[in-house]
Amino acid sequence: MTADLVGTLAGLAVVLTVGSAGYFNRSVDASGFLAGLLVGIAFVLGGGLPATFMLITFFLVGSAFTKYKYGLKEELGAAELRGGARTWRNVVANLLFPTSMLLMHSLTSWEPAMLAFVSSLAGALSDTLGSEIGVLSANPPIMIHTLRRVPPGTSGAISPLGTLASLIGALLIGIEAFSFSMIGLSQLPLVVVLGFSCSLIDSLLGALLQVRYRCIGEDRVVEDPSLCNGGARPVRGVRWLDNHAVNLISTGLVAIISAATGAAL
Repeated sequence: MTADLVGTLAGLAVVLTVGSAGYFNRSVDASGFLAGLLVGIAFVLGGGLPATFMLITFFLVGSAFTKYKYGLKEELGAAELRGGARTWRNVVANLLFPTSMLLMHSLTSWEPAMLAFVSSLAGALSDTLGSEIGVLSANPPIMIHTLRRVPPGTSGAISPLGTLASLIGALLIGIEAFSFSMIGLSQLPLVVVLGFSCSLIDSLLGALLQVRYRCIGEDRVVEDPSLCNGGARPVRGVRWLDNHAVNLISTGLVAIISAATGAAL
């Protein structure tokens, strides 16, 4: 049995084990598990064990902080639905572009695609940690474009705690990629900046364009119509631009900018 085959089988075993644990721990639902399994297979085939470990890092760190102080997040109205279990929509929104860039590099050996893969994955974790940790800030966050105080969990809101968490998320993926020789030392600051910019792009899109709904018969505006008891109607924002779409666009823009930057250097 060749070393490549052993590595592939080991990677698939890790993905299946961690994914199954996440499903039984209710970090993902059935659709999230299946989508994550497909992404995991792509990571194993496209990047071997190094890319697989980076995917596991994203999943474990993101899931841990999604569950962290979940009860308090529920009280604040800022918790992920379904007990924090991620669905296939979360998987696609966060990992479609990193997966695409990884497979592109595997098939073409185009180096800017590797930079785009690392940067977009760094961006996905940066945005996740910024949201899940920032909502726990002791002081109310401010809207990124108006600087006005808003309730925790409002799309487009930022806080010092969330900003720091976003930076740490981008740095974590960047350091891991550097340790696996996926990027050079000179590229590490670029990855951190690009990854962190993903959370800022996400916040701007969330503040300016993300759809909001008013619950029918209730005096409240929400981002997810399923939170309303008697139906909802859109009151502002682009109708199709929900949180998943914002995440997808943010990671996509970072991937494109990263690839263009890498090609120009």
